[in-house]
Amino acid sequence: MTGKVLEMISLFMTALSNCTLYSKEHPSVYSLSERSAGILEELYNEDRFTIAVLGERLIVNDLPFAGKSVHMNGFMKKLRRKGIEKIVVSRGLTPEELKEFISEIALSDTIKGAYPHISSGVVEVNLKAAGYDFPAVMEENRGKVKELYQGVARFKPLDMAGLESVVMSFISTLKQETRVLRGVSPVKSHSEYTFAHATNVAVLSICQAESLGLKGEMLHDICLAGLLHDVGKMFIPKELLDKQAKLDENEWNEMKKHPVYGALYLSKLHDVPKLAVIATYEHHMRFDGTGYPDTKKRGKKQHIASQIIAISDFFDALRTERPYRRALEVPVICGLLTEASGKEFNPLLVENFLRSIRKNI
Repeated sequence: MTGKVLEMISLFMTALSNCTLYSKEHPSVYSLSERSAGILEELYNEDRFTIAVLGERLIVNDLPFAGKSVHMNGFMKKLRRKGIEKIVVSRGLTPEELKEFISEIALSDTIKGAYPHISSGVVEVNLKAAGYDFPAVMEENRGKVKELYQGVARFKPLDMAGLESVVMSFISTLKQETRVLRGVSPVKSHSEYTFAHATNVAVLSICQAESLGLKGEMLHDICLAGLLHDVGKMFIPKELLDKQAKLDENEWNEMKKHPVYGALYLSKLHDVPKLAVIATYEHHMRFDGTGYPDTKKRGKKQHIASQIIAISDFFDALRTERPYRRALEVPVICGLLTEASGKEFNPLLVENFLRSIRKNI
């Protein structure tokens, strides 16, 4: 069975690629869909075939799948970014129906079409039944992010599979959690700031994005960008990151280079979405262009994902106690966001963020 599953995935991914490069009506897309449907006839178990992505594992017909291939990795990544965790195919599938499904994955952000023999969606996880709650999920993922950040080196690739696992955990969990601030706790340890802050910013950014109606691949990439927005700090001298006092002018100028360091690092990694590179570079630029890196002369405006992450970054940073100032309470931070609306931050996004926060307190 392993060989047939890998062959079917290979045909599926080639059809996706051809659909993107040419069009859904290209003859090769139908031909590849026809061959995939033929292989599926040999894979049905009680008249259905299921394939699911759980973390870094592929589950086929409810059993862990041990096969490996380049196409399989790409298949899992594509499903994650479309917000699909499980596909169920029932007997009776036609090549035309499969072609339409493949085309929608290739060309749309989310799956909206109704298919007689294909269903797709999210694997629901009951957190209470699983014996843990939202704060526990956050704590576990902070540990994973710390591990991943500490593995960052100038000429070493990121563990993207590990990051994808964290992203899917957050997106799945937040579908069942309404009081987000229960898990987005202020950072207590100075040495843990970068890692804990990254997870908090990712979760706050997902909440903003979802409330704006963003879904699928865009939602996934914003979460990943939130996790990676401060990765450039891994190239800042440790004595500056750990300094228990306010930075002097020279030190602050060095610290302000972290968006550039981070964007340069991520831009060299082929698996990192472009959105994460952009947001890493732009998250301190400010809505009115007065931030850093200084691109005001070129009329550069922040991408909306960068604007979302900038608000999350500001909110979480002010909830954390630093050697030179005390942590602020949520109502005070909300007031500061309102004051900075239209200057540092997009006023429409500030309004949306404050509305979301008030619902989730």
